[in-house]
Amino acid sequence: MARSRWKLEYFSKSVWRKIVLLKKNKKLKRRIFYDRASSIPDCFFSRYIRIHKGKRNRNLLIDTFVIGKKFGEFSYTRKPFYFPAKRSKKKNLINRR
Repeated sequence: MARSRWKLEYFSKSVWRKIVLLKKNKKLKRRIFYDRASSIPDCFFSRYIRIHKGKRNRNLLIDTFVIGKKFGEFSYTRKPFYFPAKRSKKKNLINRR
């Protein structure tokens, strides 16, 4: 369910700090975002950021399609599941080539 229109976008304190540093034209030393519930502001447009996934970080380039969404939408934390039989067939096909 979408967030109500009368509610503002949510930004954590760490995201606010990074927004203020960008507005003052200072370089961000750490572009790692740990709070995935925050929205992506438009001041990060055309910049690379890193989103914490639990063990590793994921690089993300901010473009027009990403602005306004949450950081967590782009950091998948679950390992993809593959059926073992299908995977072994793919390995056999690759080894034959």
